[in-house]
Amino acid sequence: MDPHIMIDLETWGTGPNALITSIGAARFDPNGSGIIDSLELPINPVDAQRYGFDIDADTVLWWMQPDRDAARGQFQRAGLDLGSALDGFAMWFNEAPGPVWGNGAAFDNVLLRNAYQKAGLECPWPFWNDRCYRTMKSLTSAPPMGERTGTHHEAVDDAVSQALHLQQIVKQLEIIV
Repeated sequence: MDPHIMIDLETWGTGPNALITSIGAARFDPNGSGIIDSLELPINPVDAQRYGFDIDADTVLWWMQPDRDAARGQFQRAGLDLGSALDGFAMWFNEAPGPVWGNGAAFDNVLLRNAYQKAGLECPWPFWNDRCYRTMKSLTSAPPMGERTGTHHEAVDDAVSQALHLQQIVKQLEIIV
């Protein structure tokens, strides 16, 4: 079976046109255990804003809360221009493409696809390969997420934690994804 991809985005908004500040991704076998590899691509918010993405004041204030001090450190790293980040993700993705999971049917995958469109680039996966991790974790018999990997709200750490949790869900529900 082809590996799957879990993506997690950090943004400065919650709508479909939110400014993306970081792309995190983990490649994994949903029916296996562990992570095959992962990727983190910080994005320069000044460059991304040139494309007309939205910045939501409520989300920026949410990021400023004291319990997000560790996660805010990601904003201190030099970010890539949007096109380079999207090209980098596409190159990594195409090494072993598979279904793409996001945390919400209308969030991560939609925002990333929107970014590709705004940048005039082709999204590396077809829409029919979109999967919703939020739906899986909301199933009645799904186990709760255990201990997280790394820093909560760091895109790559969240992608890894979500992929590992999805593997637990698949195992407990005894399904093949």
